[in-house]
Amino acid sequence: MSTHTNGTVSKDTSRSGLLALAEDVSRQTQAIAEYLRANDYAQPTFAHDSISRPDTIEYAQLHSGLKRSLEDLQYLVEGPKKHFRTLCCQGYELAAIQVALDFNFFSIVPAEGQISLEELAKQAGVDLDRTRRIVRLLATEFIFQEPNPGYVAHNPSSYLLHQDEEIRSTLHYTVDEMFKAASATADSVKASPLEYNSVLTPFSTRHGLQIFNFYENDASRSVRFAKAMAGWAKLNLNINALKEAFPWKDLKGTVVDVGGGSGKVSITLARNFPTLDFIVQDSADMHAAGQSLLTDDVRDRVSFMQHSFFEPQPVGDAAAFILRACALNWSDRDVVQMFRSLVPGLERSKPTTPLLINDLILPPQGSLTRDFERGVRQIDLIMLVGFGGKLRTEAEFAALLKEADERYEIHSFHPEGLMGLLEVYLRR
Repeated sequence: MSTHTNGTVSKDTSRSGLLALAEDVSRQTQAIAEYLRANDYAQPTFAHDSISRPDTIEYAQLHSGLKRSLEDLQYLVEGPKKHFRTLCCQGYELAAIQVALDFNFFSIVPAEGQISLEELAKQAGVDLDRTRRIVRLLATEFIFQEPNPGYVAHNPSSYLLHQDEEIRSTLHYTVDEMFKAASATADSVKASPLEYNSVLTPFSTRHGLQIFNFYENDASRSVRFAKAMAGWAKLNLNINALKEAFPWKDLKGTVVDVGGGSGKVSITLARNFPTLDFIVQDSADMHAAGQSLLTDDVRDRVSFMQHSFFEPQPVGDAAAFILRACALNWSDRDVVQMFRSLVPGLERSKPTTPLLINDLILPPQGSLTRDFERGVRQIDLIMLVGFGGKLRTEAEFAALLKEADERYEIHSFHPEGLMGLLEVYLRR
C-alpha cells in the first residue's frame, strides 16, 4: 500500500514494499542534494550552525515528497504499536523542553564549544540529576548534543533557540500556556459539545480567562506572546502572496493595516513600495513594540493608530485595507462582525479600493500532500484551542463576506503556500 497526496491509503503496489520505499527515499534524497548544489545552497550537516534551508516552493515540494516516503517507510518498519508508543510519549518530551526553556538552558549553553552538565545545572539553578535527565532526553530528539560524557553543546536545533529569541518565545509559549490549554480540549468539548466561540475555548477552560484577557493580566507572558507571534510568522506566515501577487505599484495614497500588530508587514511593504504610506491599527501595547522597529527609511511613512477591528473603520479615502492573519483567530460570528466593521471605511474610499485578506486559506480537500495537510490541521487545532478560531476555505470566506454585506465580492484568490491572498471589493 502507498499514500496519496491527501494521506489516504491506496492499492498502488509500486511503493508497497520496504525496498521500494527505500529506493524512493534514495532517489528523492539525491534530487534534494542536486537542487541544493544547482542553486548554490549549502548542503545540510549536523554542525551546530547548519540552520538555514531554502525558502522556496521547489524545495518545499522536494522536502514534502521525501518526508512522505520516509514516514511510510518508518511506519512499515515500526508498525502501529510502536507508532502509538511514540505518540504517547511526545508530551513528556514537550515537558522536558519547557524545563529547558524555563531555566534558560538554551542561553546558558555557549554558542561555541561545550559546558559541563554540572556547570549548566549550577547556572540554571536546578539539581544535576534532573538537568542531566532533561538534556539527555532532548538530545535523542536532535535538541542539544553530548559530544563528551558529562558535557553538553548545541546542535542546529538548540543553536537556533540560542540565537533567535522570537522563535524561542514561540516554542516557550507553546509548551507553557498552549500545551496546558490543549490538554483541556476534551474537557472543553464535554462542557459545550454543540457550540464553541472565543469564550468557550480549551484555553479558557484551562486558564480561567479568554486568551487576550489572560495576556492583559500577565505582563511578562504578554511580552513573550508578542515575540512568539513574530517567531510564528518566521516559521509559518510568509508575506509572498501579499507582497508579490497584488500590484502595489499601481496604488497611490495610504494603506490601512487593520489588526497589523507591531507593523512588521507594513514596514516591509513600505520599504518595497516607497510611494505608499501606511497606518497600522491595533492595540497600544503592540504599537509600543512597533515603534522600536521603525528605521529612518520608513519612519515618516508608517504611523500607528489604536483601533479594534470590531469597531467601525474610522479611516476613509484609503488606497487599500489589509486584514492579515486576523480571521483565523476568531469564530465565524466574530469574523462577520470584523468584515462588517470595515464597510464604513470602504464606503468612504474609492470603489477601486481593495480589502486584501491575507490569511491561511485551506485548499480543497484531497488536494494537499500529507505533510502540508498535517501542518494546516495542526494550525486549525491551535486556533480552536487558543481562540475559538479556525482555518477556512475560499468558499467559507466568501460566505462570511456575503453575510457581513451582500455587496462584498471576491475579485481574485492568490494561493501561496500556507498564506493566500483574497482580493475583495465592495460593489457600489
